[in-house]
Amino acid sequence: MELKEFSHKGEAIEKEIKKEFQFMGRTIKKRRVGLIIAAAGVIAVIAVALFIHSQQFDVWDYITISYEGANGYAKPVFTLNKDKLYKELMGKSTDSDKSYNVKMLIASIETSTDEEDIANGDTYKVRLEVDKKYEDAAGVSMGGGNKKIKASGISKGTSVELFDKVDVTFTGVSPQAGIVITNNWEDEYLSGLTFTPDKKDNISLGDSVKITCNTSYEDIARHGFLVHNIETSYNADKLPEYVDDVSLIDKKVIEQVSKEVLETINKETADNTFHMLYKATKDTAYLYHVNEETCSDAKITGIYYLQKKGNAGETNNYIYITASATISDSEDSKTVYFAFSYSNAYINADGTFDMNHDNEEKRYVCSTDYDSLYSECIGSKSDNYTIKEVK
Repeated sequence: MELKEFSHKGEAIEKEIKKEFQFMGRTIKKRRVGLIIAAAGVIAVIAVALFIHSQQFDVWDYITISYEGANGYAKPVFTLNKDKLYKELMGKSTDSDKSYNVKMLIASIETSTDEEDIANGDTYKVRLEVDKKYEDAAGVSMGGGNKKIKASGISKGTSVELFDKVDVTFTGVSPQAGIVITNNWEDEYLSGLTFTPDKKDNISLGDSVKITCNTSYEDIARHGFLVHNIETSYNADKLPEYVDDVSLIDKKVIEQVSKEVLETINKETADNTFHMLYKATKDTAYLYHVNEETCSDAKITGIYYLQKKGNAGETNNYIYITASATISDSEDSKTVYFAFSYSNAYINADGTFDMNHDNEEKRYVCSTDYDSLYSECIGSKSDNYTIKEVK
């Protein structure tokens, strides 16, 4: 081969080599650009993912759990920190629409559980419900659904003697006494508890009456109180008893009441607001007499004890004190008979006799006919009462 021909071939080869290198350079550049674009895409995806992740909120980070009730009887109370959650969801945004949606979203959050009587260490399920409409509008995810909670921090409860501040008082007289129950607790919950006796009336001396709280031990414990007893018994050992025999009447008391009877007759006669003679006779003519009546020769004429026969009457016993007096006015004078009535004489818990003897002016009737008066007041009760004269 000639040198010239060889030279031409060398130049041709050199040109081909340069072309190849130029092509490879363009290919490398294109690949580099592709790699850059792909990397940018990955970064964008990561950024979006990070943004989305930044809009996911675990609402449980904003909920505190406390417990009402004693350990073993507790229920959870869920408290959402709405202000803190609102600030976190809003971030630096001042958009009014977003603010509205965030507020509505927070308002829609509800927590609930079916579990009750929870103790420390128990695991229970809680439902978290959120309105998805406001989640979407606010552009966030609250992560609703169920969550398991392990209970802790529940108080052991406050031990109380429930009846320490419950007063039980027997009222009236045996065997017809009643009972009054007074709750003196100052605590708002305990003061609202009510109680029922197993016997409300017709209580006799020596009876035992059981008082029971109307709220169960468990329900009380659910409010944080552990009571030792929800029922207890009280003995009616200090009740007065109705007199049931004439021998139990204290003559000294009768003497005092008899004095009051005579004083009342004199006082009533001297009262010029009515006419004693008219009251005794029902004769209206006495209403036209000068109302200056006088009383003389007033004396006790009889004392009668009436004891109920079985269950015949509502009143257990009566004591009647009868008296007479001469009542005169400016035109006439008559012997007037009086019958003073006292019901349900009794024996106190200390064994002393007593009887109600107030308002004497309201206890008597009077007449100028003794037999009629006796029959009206005393004799008419003979079917239901045994009548004995007190000597």
